[in-house]
Amino acid sequence: MKQYKVIWFDDEFESLNAIKEQAILNDIELVGFANATDGIEELDKNLLNYDAVVVDGKFYRNRSQTGDAIDENALSDVARCLDKKSDHKKLPWFILSGQISFTKEKNKIVEVFDIKKVYDKTSDSDLALLWLAIKEESNQQIDTQIRHKFQDVFNSCSEIQMGMDAQKMILNILKNIFESKGDFNEELYFTQLRKILESMFRSANRLGLLHDDCVKGGKVNLSESSLFMAGEPTKHLNIKCNKPHFNKIVADSVKSILFLTGAASHTDDVNQNSVINLTEYKKTNNTPYLLYSLTFQLMDILIWFKSYSKAYPNLEYNQSLWETIDEAEVAWVSGKVVKIAENGYGTFKALNKDKAITIIPKTLKEYNLQENQMIQVILKTEGDKTHIVKIRTQ
Repeated sequence: MKQYKVIWFDDEFESLNAIKEQAILNDIELVGFANATDGIEELDKNLLNYDAVVVDGKFYRNRSQTGDAIDENALSDVARCLDKKSDHKKLPWFILSGQISFTKEKNKIVEVFDIKKVYDKTSDSDLALLWLAIKEESNQQIDTQIRHKFQDVFNSCSEIQMGMDAQKMILNILKNIFESKGDFNEELYFTQLRKILESMFRSANRLGLLHDDCVKGGKVNLSESSLFMAGEPTKHLNIKCNKPHFNKIVADSVKSILFLTGAASHTDDVNQNSVINLTEYKKTNNTPYLLYSLTFQLMDILIWFKSYSKAYPNLEYNQSLWETIDEAEVAWVSGKVVKIAENGYGTFKALNKDKAITIIPKTLKEYNLQENQMIQVILKTEGDKTHIVKIRTQ
């Protein structure tokens, strides 16, 4: 079912329940504002969220006005605002009035803005025509088309309370995909995909599915969150979830998104070799399809997470699955930083073992490691590669 979101300027909107109910029956949500100032501020913040605008003929110009202090200047303010925003997004707008000076008589404002029809709020037939007009003109807008085409994604974002910023980012990426002429800022969109994942992890934390230590100081540790949700020990936080929330497909998909978006946007938590590999790949295959695939992969994860969060809504139960890993039970390996190269990478060699393991520049800097320094590490093997997940100095 297609849904439409319409901002409504009317000083009496709170008492006009019959009109709001009729709109709902026609799949239209009316978001009301009694004055021009507050409604325009809402459009400044959330223009992309609306499909159309409905304006009364006379209402309050600012929030301090009350009683009979209504006039036509408020309508003019809104009309000028919409005109200024038309280069960014051209919202269709309609006048719905109960004043005879708008519905029965000639009106200068109607003539100036070339309004073909003023809808009478006291007429059921006019209201029926208004709902049809809103849908018809909204359906011509690319934003509305995308929201309807991917309504399950946007509904999922709303249900898991990811916030409007995440929805805006998804909408902008999808608009770029369907309108792209190949001139988009790819690095920007890779970064936005990471921010959308951050929003999902924040929702997981509110439900107790993600440990508080993964979300600290307003910042989400994406790599640790991914491991925790997959039921794997985190690399640096000494925490684990006794039940993997991510199934194998979701866990692998999230890791893939983090790996590629991290390499593309040069985040601190990514191996420099990954950046080099992606750069080399793009030299021979410079298409937007990798971004597209990650976008749709993430959209699928959001829909999955909505269903999963409904199945596990109990905060106390979810938090009972959190486990703190005792460092004493972890196998620390002693060894030495045998080399620090000019490119910033270090080499660790365990005592009585020949195999050398790379230390990334970020880790060297974090622990202020020096050549020939003795340290202890926790190692993790994935496939045929072994890497350092934790360090303590002696």
